[in-house]
Amino acid sequence: MPISRAPFSQAQILHLMKTEFSRARRYGYPLACLLMKPDRVQLGYLGISPTQFRESIHRELARLVAEKTRDHDHLGMVEDDGFLVVLPHTDAESAFIVADRIRQAFTGLQVEGTDVELTLSLGIAACEDRDTLFFDTLLSQAEMALEWATESGGDRVETFRRERYTGGEAGPTSG
Repeated sequence: MPISRAPFSQAQILHLMKTEFSRARRYGYPLACLLMKPDRVQLGYLGISPTQFRESIHRELARLVAEKTRDHDHLGMVEDDGFLVVLPHTDAESAFIVADRIRQAFTGLQVEGTDVELTLSLGIAACEDRDTLFFDTLLSQAEMALEWATESGGDRVETFRRERYTGGEAGPTSG
């Protein structure tokens, strides 16, 4: 069983993402990032404190990400209940496979003391060429994809597509 890696703080993960983005642009390799957020977490406050509930979810999600990603991928906390995973040398298609693997493993997790069914929404953005000039653009794209996932009912993975953002695509791209 893999050793669980503790998530980086928001400042640390953003610094790592900026560093990996610079390397990807310099050496011409793909870089993907996943933004993840548990769906409907507020429903789980039955029988245990909200803090215990959140900590249990965070611990389980960190364990799952450690199991489903490579040692050189980076996991960090963002905002309240969000996580960012930075995936160097990973294109959008491969990131989708990883994200869906995490989503499926997360679905059905039980937090002791509750009967809430947990689900996870994920947004993916990838930089596969040198068109993306800034790392925060990549992060904004992942945020938009996560928003699409949650607006579509959650428990899904959405990949940022420029065509959808600019209105050139009829429907969502998800799994």
